[in-house]
Amino acid sequence: MKDLRGAIGVTVTPFKQDWQVDLDTVRAQAERLSQSDITGVFPCASTGEFPHLSMREQCDIYQATREGLGDSKAFIASACAPNLQQAIGYARQAKALKADACVACPPYYYALTQEEVAAFYRALAREAGLPVILYHVPFFTTGIDIDTVEMLMDIPGIIGLKDSSANMKRIAHLCQLHVKHPAFLLYSGTDDCLLPALAAGVDGSMTALGAGAPSLVAAVYQAFRQGDLSRAIQHQQRMLPLLKAADVLPFPLGYKLLAQAYHQLPMTEAYHQLLPAQEVQAARSVIQSLLERAQCQG
Repeated sequence: MKDLRGAIGVTVTPFKQDWQVDLDTVRAQAERLSQSDITGVFPCASTGEFPHLSMREQCDIYQATREGLGDSKAFIASACAPNLQQAIGYARQAKALKADACVACPPYYYALTQEEVAAFYRALAREAGLPVILYHVPFFTTGIDIDTVEMLMDIPGIIGLKDSSANMKRIAHLCQLHVKHPAFLLYSGTDDCLLPALAAGVDGSMTALGAGAPSLVAAVYQAFRQGDLSRAIQHQQRMLPLLKAADVLPFPLGYKLLAQAYHQLPMTEAYHQLLPAQEVQAARSVIQSLLERAQCQG
């Protein structure tokens, strides 16, 4: 298995006007990311709009991503699903494509107890056939309490946690657990607090900006690893206006516009066609301008 520490880029899913997945653009996006400084790629996550995808479409995206990425980067697949059996199915499909790991949130829509969350991950780790990374994303599904994370750290097959809470207090306490479990990987799922999370002790990140503008994220990592905190802060701060602009729009549309601007690839906003076209175009122009400014500052 590849070294999974560092920046994992969470990709967007491009659609055509008829809402079919644009697999050519999926493949092209992965090819471009294979030439970047990030560690790996993670398709079909929240940014990738996995709830809009059928199992067949999601597996096709795995395949196209794998083809575009080659063996140059880590390939981490989504196993997020509303139930255990579907999550296992995604994980096994990913294993067939030689994915390095899968990421799974607790089953969504119906609230779960922490006992049910723990039981879900034990079963998934037992049946998936490849390493499992926990996914704490409390905006969309049941969260994973810190006590539950600690309980799961020693389960064979569970190798890490992506935390998308943007809660630095929580992340700091997770990093304290990390000292006792150094092999367990911790990832920030939020670009806005990337540098504080790295300083707290996370191993890496899984974020939309990592795929949408990989050079910006890579610059933070490079400066931090070199011990140049002042420069790392500058790189972190040049990302913030771009993130703020992307977050003005319904998630994940802003990040799709960002990926389109950075990679110069078509990213039809199929599932946001009810938004006023002028609003989307205005946001596109702002994001393009801010991206150009951020790149110049680098």
